[in-house]
Amino acid sequence: MSKEKLTLSRQRKEVPLDGAGIDTLSQLLANGLEQAGVNRKDIIRLRLAVEEILGMWSSRAEQETVCTFRCGTRLGRMYLEITAPGKRIDPDEAAADMAGRMLCSNLLAQAGLSPVYSYQDGINRLAIYPSKPQKLSPLIQLLLAILGAAVAGTVLLALPAQVREVATGVVDPLFSALMGILQTLASPMIFLSVCWGIINIGDVHMLGRIGKVVLLRFLGAVFLLTAVTAVCLVWMFQPEGGTASMGETAAAQIYSMILGIIPSNIITPFLEGNSLQIIFMAICAGLVLLVLGEKSSALRVLLGQVNTAVQFMMEIVSRYIPLFVFVSLLSLLLSDAMSNLSGVVKGLLLGIAACVAWPLLYALWACLRLKVSFPMVLRKQLPTYLIALSTASSSAALSTNLETCERKLGISGRIVHFAVPLGQVMFKTGGAVGFFVLALGLSEFYGVAMPLPWVVTGVLTAGLLAIAAPPVPGGSLTCYTVLLTQLGIPAEAVGLAVAGNVILDFFMTSCGISCLQSELMLSANKLGMLDRQQLEKE
Repeated sequence: MSKEKLTLSRQRKEVPLDGAGIDTLSQLLANGLEQAGVNRKDIIRLRLAVEEILGMWSSRAEQETVCTFRCGTRLGRMYLEITAPGKRIDPDEAAADMAGRMLCSNLLAQAGLSPVYSYQDGINRLAIYPSKPQKLSPLIQLLLAILGAAVAGTVLLALPAQVREVATGVVDPLFSALMGILQTLASPMIFLSVCWGIINIGDVHMLGRIGKVVLLRFLGAVFLLTAVTAVCLVWMFQPEGGTASMGETAAAQIYSMILGIIPSNIITPFLEGNSLQIIFMAICAGLVLLVLGEKSSALRVLLGQVNTAVQFMMEIVSRYIPLFVFVSLLSLLLSDAMSNLSGVVKGLLLGIAACVAWPLLYALWACLRLKVSFPMVLRKQLPTYLIALSTASSSAALSTNLETCERKLGISGRIVHFAVPLGQVMFKTGGAVGFFVLALGLSEFYGVAMPLPWVVTGVLTAGLLAIAAPPVPGGSLTCYTVLLTQLGIPAEAVGLAVAGNVILDFFMTSCGISCLQSELMLSANKLGMLDRQQLEKE
């Protein structure tokens, strides 16, 4: 890609909101997206979505309206927006038939996947924030950081002790500073992501029974798979000095832990980094704002703006994740704490095994329930699985996933257009399983005890973080920071977690996508919206 396309040139143009004007705006948008480096398939999808919304604005406008198209770059972030003065015309509320497709727009827009709507001071605004293309993929950058840390650590360990002391005096304070930045952003980011997600997903009542069934099954499956994984694998990890409490003592600790989710005040959870209490408060705040509706419109707007600001800060920090990984691993090498990585390697390998096994088991369960051919279903799911496995990106697999669910698996379009985008954001079974198993390996490595209450806390935290993980660069790093703090694992373990996640992420993504397809088959069957002839057709 040429260097000119890495920056979106500033442009402003006023266009009448009529048939010809919509075509002009659509072309301006396509030109801007192409200049921003967005791939052709996403340009077509975004263009169609914007044309549909502009057509709605045009049909509902009370008078002749002139739209303004703007694009450019602010603080290194590219943007394209279309504004139209007049009364509020929210695509989420204006047409019931668009509800399923627009329900998750704000969640997906955070990853640059769809336009996000807002209304302020009498102006309807539609904005897209495409991700800036990078010369090197994040995977290559992380691999270079890991390799660089290994080489630098090996060289420094071979030098005299005085040189190592000087290097340690430079690396350790730098690691503490970088860790402080992550911990500062992690707690508010998780709180805002959960709270804002509830507000947006709250419109699911527009879909009635479909939305309720799908959401409840999504949430239940994430925690169930993580809990079963814990039961099957936790006994394989035995940290030195770790003791396990059982019986009445363990039951009392679990009871205390559950009650401890309720914070004594709203400040302490953020100061202590207690993720369960932070998520509990976020759920309560989101539900309150959801119930109040328009009565809390100003607060909801403020919350959305703060959420956008915090995620933008995390996007900036995420550009330096390779530096953080390099410093973290180099610090561990200089401290000679990496002499025995068997626990971490075991956690990584078992995490991969679990992420490979669950899609097969989920598909087998669905086939047994539906009484269809297991090999046939696997063949239909395979293309989507391979795309997710090779790219570690649910966004890259989105279009194939939609087509597979509706045309090959026989799932009703009413479910597909709502549940697939939503599922790729919050139905992260692979993420929850991967988080927890990798935490088991890190606990063994650092000698952290893993009694039953610790396991329960790990399952709850991993599941909640997988669901709440913000879909922005650096989101997984935030989750590891919060998870390890909650489980009492030293902060320096984050570098190892991120290094392991480089490999594990491919399997976590493909696991979540395939499990989503099997789950939607079961949900559609429960709702009487599964075309069995299409499903059984080779």
